[in-house]
Parts: sequence; C-alpha cells; structure tokens
Amino acid sequence: MDLEIAAEPRSTTGKRNRQLRRSGQLPAVVYGKDTESLAIQVEAKAFDTLYRAAGRTSLVKLHVDGSAKSAIIREVQRHPLSRRALHVDFLVVDLLQEMEVDVPLVFTGEPPAVELTGGTLMTPIGHLRVRALPTEIPHEISVDVTPLVDLDASLHVRDLVIPENVHIQTDGDELIARVLPPRIEEEPEVEEEALEGEAAEGEEGAEGAEGEAQAGEAETNASEDEPGG
Repeated sequence: MDLEIAAEPRSTTGKRNRQLRRSGQLPAVVYGKDTESLAIQVEAKAFDTLYRAAGRTSLVKLHVDGSAKSAIIREVQRHPLSRRALHVDFLVVDLLQEMEVDVPLVFTGEPPAVELTGGTLMTPIGHLRVRALPTEIPHEISVDVTPLVDLDASLHVRDLVIPENVHIQTDGDELIARVLPPRIEEEPEVEEEALEGEAAEGEEGAEGAEGEAQAGEAETNASEDEPGG
C-alpha cells in the first residue's frame, strides 16, 4: 500500500489555525532537501490514517502544488489531554543519502520466565537509533521475548537480527528485555529490644500494682488491729 497524502498551501497562521482545525484541516509545514519551508494543510482524518500506517519512520509521498515529494513525518504536536494532532512537520529527504531515525521496538511472544516465576517483563527502552537510506528504514523492529526462559536470561541490542543495510547506532550492550523476580511483601519485623522493653514495662507495671495491693492490705490489717475509741 502506498503511503501518501494530499496537501494544500496554507495562508492561515497563529490563532486562525483554530478555525482551520474546526473545519477538519490540520496545519502543517514541509521542509528539507532542496525544499524551501512551506506552510501547508492536510485533511485531519487522512493524516490520522496515514500516521497509523507510517509512524515517524516510513517514507510517504506528499502531494502539494502538483508535485510529489518523498518525506517522513518528522514531528507531531498533540493536544496534552485529547492527544488530537495539532500540527505536523514533514521532512523532505534525499533518497540517496543515509539518515538517522528512532525506530520503535515491538515486543512479541510470552517469556516463559513470567509464567514459571510469576515475575514481570521489563523493557527499559522502546526504540533503537538506526542509520539507513530512507527507503531501507524499517517501520518497526520486532523483539521476540520467548528466549527469556528464566530470571538469568536477558536480551541486548546485540542480540537483535537487523537487515544488513540498517546500521544500529544504539550501544550493543544496551539492555532490551529481561524478567524481574516477583515482589514479595514482607511483614514488618518488630525489634527484639522493643519487645523486651514492652515486657519490662509490663512487669514493672504488674509489680507496681502488686506492691500497691500489698500496701493497701497492710493498711487494712493495721486499722483492724487498732483498739476502738
């Protein structure tokens, strides 16, 4: 399937872009190789469909002013709450020159160590930095986590199988995935000194109460022994 989208030159700027968005259009800009920066607009729904397929790594054809430009989606500004796209940057690329991009990792399979130990799969990084020709950049990189058979197993960048025309820029020793042992909730331990202190206080309290009782009994006996007046 060809990844392409039609665009039109845009004259609105600033706050007037709000009205543009209400009409179903998305403000954007295109710039890059042998291309002057140009304000454009694309249909918002068409862009959402394109972005789901292309992401920020796949090459797209941008039709504007009667010509088709090879570009990638460089940046998408989104609303902080609704996550709706507010503005898009398209970067025109040179098909004969390598470029660096971040390619997302997609984790597949179920690690046996999770079921065996009750542990949790940890994935510290979600993308790899790669260098390749625009036509060779993978849309995503798949990571099979089924080799994680126990808590000692781990996957690193160097373990990935990457097309030979794609050059990884991320450190090969970077950890990609491993299974962490399950967390065990430990009951709080009461220190022996505290227990001994409480026991001593209890004994002192009991001795004090016993002493008061004996003193009271002695007073009673003494009053009984006194002759009546």
